[in-house]
Amino acid sequence: CVFPILSLKVLSFANSNDHDRHLHSWIYTAGVVVSFVAVAAVLIGLQQAGSAIGWGFQLQSPGFVIALAYLFVAMGLSLSGVIEFGTSLMNTGSGLANRSGHSGSFFTGVLAVVVASPCTAPFMGTALGFAVSQPPAIGLLVFAALGAGMAAPLLLFSYSGAARALMPKPGAWMETLKQFLAFPLYATAKWLFW
Repeated sequence: CVFPILSLKVLSFANSNDHDRHLHSWIYTAGVVVSFVAVAAVLIGLQQAGSAIGWGFQLQSPGFVIALAYLFVAMGLSLSGVIEFGTSLMNTGSGLANRSGHSGSFFTGVLAVVVASPCTAPFMGTALGFAVSQPPAIGLLVFAALGAGMAAPLLLFSYSGAARALMPKPGAWMETLKQFLAFPLYATAKWLFW
C-alpha cells in the first residue's frame, strides 16, 4: 500500500547530498511517528469514550475511502504528467507530500501512514491488539514504536552507502519510472472505488 508513496521520497534521494538525505529521512520519520501517535490518540480517546473501534476505523467511512481514491487518482495524474500541482493548485494530500523541503518530507510520512493503515493490521495485529488493551501511555508508546518501525527502511536506506550504490544514476529513465509508478496509484484508486 505504501510503495507508491515511498517512491516519491526515494526518487528525491537520487540527487541529494548526504546531509539533505539524512535530514529529510529523519523528518519523514517524524511525520510517520507523529501520525501513528495522533491516530493512536484518537483511537484511545474514542475507546475511552465508549466506542468499540479498532485500527483502520477511518476506512469504514465511505466518504474517507472516496476521498482517498480521488487523492490517488490526482497523484497518479500528476506522476503521469497530465496535471502538475503548483503552489496555488495543491490539494491537501499529494500537494503536501510533493512539496520540496522539510514540510514535503514530513507530509510524505503522514500520507504514508494514512495510505498504509489498512495494510498494517495483518502484520501488526498482535501489537495493535496489545496496544489498545493497555493503559493509554503504553498504547501510545507501542504506536510510536510501530511508526518508527514503518519509517525505519527509508531511514536506513538514507544512511546505507551500499544501498545507494545499487541505485541507478539519474537520467531520462526517471521520467519513465515516474510515469510507470502512476499505475499502482490508479490500481489502488480503482480498488478503493470498488
